[in-house]
Amino acid sequence: MSQEKLPHILVVEDDITLATLLKENLKLAGFSTRLCKDGEEGWQVFQKEKFDLCLLDVNMPKKNGFELGKLIREQDVFTPMVFLTANTSEEDKLKGFGLGADEYMTKPFSTQELVARLRAILKRSIISKPEILIKEEVYELAGMKIDIPNHLIYHGSQEKKISGTECDLLKLFVKNKGQLLTRNSLLLSIWGRDDFYTARNLDVYINKLRKVLKENPKVEIINVHGSGFKLVEVEEA
Repeated sequence: MSQEKLPHILVVEDDITLATLLKENLKLAGFSTRLCKDGEEGWQVFQKEKFDLCLLDVNMPKKNGFELGKLIREQDVFTPMVFLTANTSEEDKLKGFGLGADEYMTKPFSTQELVARLRAILKRSIISKPEILIKEEVYELAGMKIDIPNHLIYHGSQEKKISGTECDLLKLFVKNKGQLLTRNSLLLSIWGRDDFYTARNLDVYINKLRKVLKENPKVEIINVHGSGFKLVEVEEA
């Protein structure tokens, strides 16, 4: 009987005690792990092995978690990333989300909560991966073509690659063009919960999408004060 492949997680953590604890708890939860002691080793390993998720400490020697996360995102926009840190500043959290993180957890944290969040992230990741999608999803919007499976936007002769989270968010807007999408509905659809940090994460990704769509003057995401957002096509004057 063939065994089901366990989700493979890259854990980059310089605290050996915490790294060992994470490995043991993740193994009990049904994950396989690869431990690395610093960002440089983590980057070398990431380039050689295929992972389903990356769990990165922020404060590490040689390459910190943000530097490693940036390198990972430049090479791979699909694999989810979660940052772990003792830093509680809002600036650091926004920086992590700005690099494309799917989650940001501050130490100390509950391993049960960590496992629950990793499972939720992996579930969303599996659904959105191109090789899992059965039918082609390509949407047209104001002269653009949006290729959902491959996370690509075509506008004229230009081709733009966007992250999985940006793609999921844009898909919601395109399918509900001209309609109000409340902040709560977006947060629950993309992250599965509505709290302070996911709310700030949403703002980061809305800004990212606006920068992408800025190249097309015929479409924009507008704020609906106190309610949410709306994707609209702009009529020419």
